[in-house]
Amino acid sequence: MDYERIKRDANDILAGLSCECSYIEYKASASQLAKILKTICAYGNNYYDNDIQYIFLGVEEVNDENNKAIPKLPILGIEEGNLEKCKNEINSLRPLLYPNVAFEIIMNRFKSKNYLLIVVQRQTGGPFMVSERVEGNKRINLKPGRYVRIESDTRLARVDEEYDLLRKFANFHFSSLTNADAVIDDLNVDLIREYFSQTSDREIMDSLDKTQMAKLLGLLDRNDPNEKKIRNFAVLMFADRPEKFIRYSYVEMIVDMFGTKRKMESKCFKGPIWKQYYAIVNYINDNYLNTIVVREEGEANNRKIVNFPYVAVEELVANAIVHNNYENGKPIQIYVSDKQINIVNYNRPLPPLKVQDLNERTFFNERDTENPEIRDMFKDLGIIESFGTGIGEAKRALEENGSPSLFYKIFEITDNITSVVIPVNEEYMEIKNDANPKKKQELRVKPKKLSK
Repeated sequence: MDYERIKRDANDILAGLSCECSYIEYKASASQLAKILKTICAYGNNYYDNDIQYIFLGVEEVNDENNKAIPKLPILGIEEGNLEKCKNEINSLRPLLYPNVAFEIIMNRFKSKNYLLIVVQRQTGGPFMVSERVEGNKRINLKPGRYVRIESDTRLARVDEEYDLLRKFANFHFSSLTNADAVIDDLNVDLIREYFSQTSDREIMDSLDKTQMAKLLGLLDRNDPNEKKIRNFAVLMFADRPEKFIRYSYVEMIVDMFGTKRKMESKCFKGPIWKQYYAIVNYINDNYLNTIVVREEGEANNRKIVNFPYVAVEELVANAIVHNNYENGKPIQIYVSDKQINIVNYNRPLPPLKVQDLNERTFFNERDTENPEIRDMFKDLGIIESFGTGIGEAKRALEENGSPSLFYKIFEITDNITSVVIPVNEEYMEIKNDANPKKKQELRVKPKKLSK
């Protein structure tokens, strides 16, 4: 640990009047043991996967109408004669955390005032909890349990957040687990060969039998001496009917029939998930994507406007399939109308990403995935070009088309849902509905159909 750098960074936080957040907490006194203990626990669990997290002791926070949770300057500080005593008080909390959270207590100085800095770096071996021993501790009035830091709020984890923590520290991925019912005989060898033909040397592929190809792709349970049991991603990629073994591993499309007598229509896309992707994108392209070529009065050149950019559709459909939680008991749903395409997953982005990040950013180099093997296979197939760029590509396609920006709906924090909307191009709708007589519709064409 680079103590001098940490001290400089901490003083920069104070000088910059940084607000409390997922990695900054201010406490006026080291006597606030319950609050300090639960924050250390939450920092150990590190829900947003921060590199480093700080608790400032001897720093009051401002909470008036204009400023919230920023450090009050000059800082209150801690008398030099009390620094060691305060440090010992904090160290006495270590046995109340299980497993042990590794943290450092550093003495620092800011503009002639001393303060203590509790530093918690990224941990392994969690999730962490405040042990039941606090219930018999007269100094601390705190409920035992696993605590998380959500933005600037430290609280007991909800059930879904505890599950996130368990997955995080166990590096758990449902797609990597062995399926309880499926065996290698349930995989379609022609699908495996087709995958190989698109991603590998065909001469090598032709010389392998089904088991050899399955082993090469990591489809088998490595602990099965009979080489029969297969992993969940193998079922999703190469079984003819994945939904037979993993319920709801399909995509449901609900279509607004655009003013016809039949108000809604539903269609399910089943089969291997990479085949689902091609079928969905081609179906939307064939039936609901249109390009209008228009000529402005007085202008010689024609101009193309699409209702929904093809690139945005293919990137976001791929994103939904790759990041879907296939154990949650709900299918991906796609709602199509003349005004928008809405793609819904019934799971949130994995921490540290939040839905707000998906609206605000275009690149996600730190993004974890529910299904790492599926992500890698989709990349090998060319369905995704590089990791963390699909949303950015979709946003750029809408911008280049002059469309409103795509947006992810913001739900209550307890709602386990990710819902992205591709809005229709407003100029396209004007022309289609003859709302702008100065523009003449010359021709309609469709984007290129996906061939695979």
